[in-house]
Amino acid sequence: MAATTGATEVWQARIGHDLAATLRADSEVLGLHGRTEIVKAALELLHRQAAEQRMARSVEDFCGSAQAPLPIGVVPADDADRSVASRRRTRRDGPA
Repeated sequence: MAATTGATEVWQARIGHDLAATLRADSEVLGLHGRTEIVKAALELLHRQAAEQRMARSVEDFCGSAQAPLPIGVVPADDADRSVASRRRTRRDGPA
């Protein structure tokens, strides 16, 4: 539900008590004060994730089945680099 008041809109949602308690605990960790700051932070995160997905899709559309170009100054990983990264992930995450 959104109600327009001048230059802003009010968005509301009902949430369960468990989620509300979790969000209050999360807000303390993040230094957010009150429901308004919590909701604004959540909506900003939602927007950021959507923007990242839009960007990824535009790269996929542009490149098609070809590999996307690397940023300037980044060199492709060779087999040795991939092997080291794989061993680090295995040590960090534990055996599968």
